Amino acid sequence: METFTGFEWDTANAGHVLRHDVLPQEVEETANGRHVIIPARTVAGEARWRLYGKTAANRYLAVVFTIRERRFRAVTAYDMNVRERRSYAAQID
Repeated sequence: METFTGFEWDTANAGHVLRHDVLPQEVEETANGRHVIIPARTVAGEARWRLYGKTAANRYLAVVFTIRERRFRAVTAYDMNVRERRSYAAQID
């Protein structure tokens, strides 16, 4: 996975994460903090990744994202489920 230099937000992806009660700022905090990244899948020729991490307020988030032109583009974000939190804790500690 290539590194990213910033974030890409538009009405579509910001609206999608907001539907899951996640703010774009929380996604950015999670991506900039201590996190774990694993491959997700490829959709329409575009590689997707899954990021597990915490916000500044210690909210555990899972973020599915892609990298476009070196910018982090969230596809969706939501609160981690129990299995995801266990996986995150096992890899981060």
